[in-house]
Amino acid sequence: MAADWEFTAGRCTKVFVDPVPAFVVPAVETTGFDEGTAEAKALELGHLQQIDKDPEAVLRSLDAFVEAFAGWTSRQMERADAFGDDKTVAVRIAGRSQDAVDRMREGIDLLRASGRQDLRTAFSLGMAAMRLQMRQASVNRGKPEEQVPEPQWRPFQLGFLLVSLASTVDERHKDRDLVDLIWFPTGGGKTEAYLGLAAIEVFRRRLAHRTAGGGTAVITRYTLRLLTSQQFQRAAALVCAMERLRATDDRAKGMVPFSIGLWVGNEVTPGTRAEAREALKRLQKAARPEEANEFQVESCPWCLTPLVPKLRSDKPQDYGMRLVGADVVLHCVDESCGFADELPLSVVDEVLYEEPPTILLATVDKFARLQFRPEAGRLLGLGTTFKQPSMIIQDELHLLSGPLGTTVAVFDAVIQLLLSRSGSSPKIVASTATIRASDEQVEGLYGREVALYPPSGLDDDRTFFSRPVGSEEGRLYVGLMPQSVSQPSAVIAAVTPMVEMPEALAARAPSATSRDAYWTLVMYHNSLRELGRTGTLVVDDVNGRLEPRAERLGFPLRPVRAGKVLELTSRRGAEELPNDLRALRVRADESSEAVDVVLSSNMLSVGIDIPRLALMLMVGQPKTTAEYIQATSRVGRGDTKGVVVTLFRSSRARDRSHFETFRGYHEALYRSVEPTSVTPWSLASRDRSLAGALVALLRQSFTALAPNDAAGRFDLGDERIREAVDRLVDSFLGYVTRADGLEAPETRSAVWSLLKDWDRRAAQARESDEPLYYQRTMKDQAALLKKFGQPGEGWPVGDSMRSVEPNVAVEVQEPQEEVHHGEDQA
Repeated sequence: MAADWEFTAGRCTKVFVDPVPAFVVPAVETTGFDEGTAEAKALELGHLQQIDKDPEAVLRSLDAFVEAFAGWTSRQMERADAFGDDKTVAVRIAGRSQDAVDRMREGIDLLRASGRQDLRTAFSLGMAAMRLQMRQASVNRGKPEEQVPEPQWRPFQLGFLLVSLASTVDERHKDRDLVDLIWFPTGGGKTEAYLGLAAIEVFRRRLAHRTAGGGTAVITRYTLRLLTSQQFQRAAALVCAMERLRATDDRAKGMVPFSIGLWVGNEVTPGTRAEAREALKRLQKAARPEEANEFQVESCPWCLTPLVPKLRSDKPQDYGMRLVGADVVLHCVDESCGFADELPLSVVDEVLYEEPPTILLATVDKFARLQFRPEAGRLLGLGTTFKQPSMIIQDELHLLSGPLGTTVAVFDAVIQLLLSRSGSSPKIVASTATIRASDEQVEGLYGREVALYPPSGLDDDRTFFSRPVGSEEGRLYVGLMPQSVSQPSAVIAAVTPMVEMPEALAARAPSATSRDAYWTLVMYHNSLRELGRTGTLVVDDVNGRLEPRAERLGFPLRPVRAGKVLELTSRRGAEELPNDLRALRVRADESSEAVDVVLSSNMLSVGIDIPRLALMLMVGQPKTTAEYIQATSRVGRGDTKGVVVTLFRSSRARDRSHFETFRGYHEALYRSVEPTSVTPWSLASRDRSLAGALVALLRQSFTALAPNDAAGRFDLGDERIREAVDRLVDSFLGYVTRADGLEAPETRSAVWSLLKDWDRRAAQARESDEPLYYQRTMKDQAALLKKFGQPGEGWPVGDSMRSVEPNVAVEVQEPQEEVHHGEDQA
């Protein structure tokens, strides 16, 4: 049983046990302003984009917005003074809001300054691009263009733009090295907030530096390929809006073209033009083109026309890709779309290196390629005529923890150092919905301090920008823990009534809900092993129970169709994922092709945004609360309230504990989030990552060392090389000291040990008059590096940040019985 209780007039009046505990976790809504007020006017993008034409009117509304926040902050500070013994803590909490107010005022002062017309123009163009994108998104959802409402920022989004503005556009600002972390519940609009800031910075660079402001301006990084592909569509829509402005707005005409690139690995996208042409040929020959798309762009980001229509066999152009010379160019197949000729998108690595995109979307582990591909440095502005990227966006920061976060942090020190060659460090912006001890994580990752935004208030569930909605408005969580029942039987018993829900609800209140509301059941598993068992149960055993229940309960029979059970795991190929996402968007009240059941692993927990999903069965409690929050937040994101049923195993102590404390756990869900850990400069991490990071740093810093056969040119006996390496290593160790001072001396020793070993091997190569390669292209070549598990001499390095251990082959042999001297022996 689970413990539960009731409160009446602020007092606990009843304590009881419950076999099926349930709790509604209140949804969080953004606070707004009274219509017609100056602060409400500040939220309108159409109003904000007038700042270069009517600065006084726009700045007045921005002042009113900040003053509303300042008034709330003052009241918080007054309350803090009355907290008695806890006054010090309360004042510190309220002080964070005051810091945010001061930074917002500084951003407005910068916009008001007489010599900053370029910044006002950049701000105006950024708002115009976001407004154009938001209006187009409404049109794509089916609204007639003349009925599209005026796009508005949510208050926390506008606040973030003002908080981060000064330190983003001013390379010498005192807060430049501060990591601004957006901490807001999933679905709250974090992506739009940092894209708005990125748009302002992109336009500012072009206005301030003209052609030199081209190249890659913003690097946006994600941890999962599915998340990256999903966010690529959203960021690409912004870039399309920028291109529309470049064609129609006099202020943007003549600017270097805007573009966006996807850099996620050659298992997902083509690496070269030749591979792209082969991928296009396979696409044209495929019986089902939608399942053979290796370009990761499922539809036109501007008008959502599918780029790979189902079962189309017309000319190659109808697939949304055409050959221009030797390049495969993505374009919209709708002739009325403004991007019918060409979309400003690139997914081929070779093209990205030659023509660095304005905004680069990448998986974090792709940056390990810097040690193998010197041309990848062009994405960091190295060896180009463009200014270096000035902004890094890290989405879902909480996922940079454990082994992945530890390895990423080592390479991040290299990336920050390379991006600082022009004399200024990049601005880092991050976002997350679930994090704890963020200051320690950010210090370990970047060697920087962090500023959480929005700043919290003295009440744990309220800030100036957000508040919980009513106690009955939110996501319903239900707990089940059957006793003395096998797990397969428990899964069957839980799934069966959940599959019946759409018909049951339709029978009870036909006009109140559509059949689509709870049609697609998402079954979340903590391991692929458990997921494999479930697939057979759903089609066979669940269907076996549905028929007699339908007859007994009087509901229409709705069987689970074998062809409509979708698996969403890492086992799905890169070309299959866009099609899977498209299938999940098909509504049951519009088509019989809607998915019945989704069998998912933790791939679902981040980045999937399908508003129609509202029903989930958690098969066992996830390992962390952060994963639990992220996973369950995938349902109930639209108009329909989400329902989450968690099936606990009574034989597992952790599951039993979560079930028994179901109410208390869900009442303070975010308080239970575990702190993450990164230890990039520990001994184990140095052994796996330091060599590759060091090669990336030196190879990208010295042109003479860049070619694959140039490792033998490294010579510490050359005074000029020695001085340059000394300076570079000292700067690198500065990041180590800021991140983890205790490990700095050991890291210094490890760095110089590697450099001396490199120097020794380079000297041997020069003496033998044989080149020393970085990586072997032929079997007998001498190489400085070798991939994990590769034989021969060399420093073991990973091909990506996820490859930090060699593979081990395991052969399972069945024991054979022998008879020896009359005794049975195995």
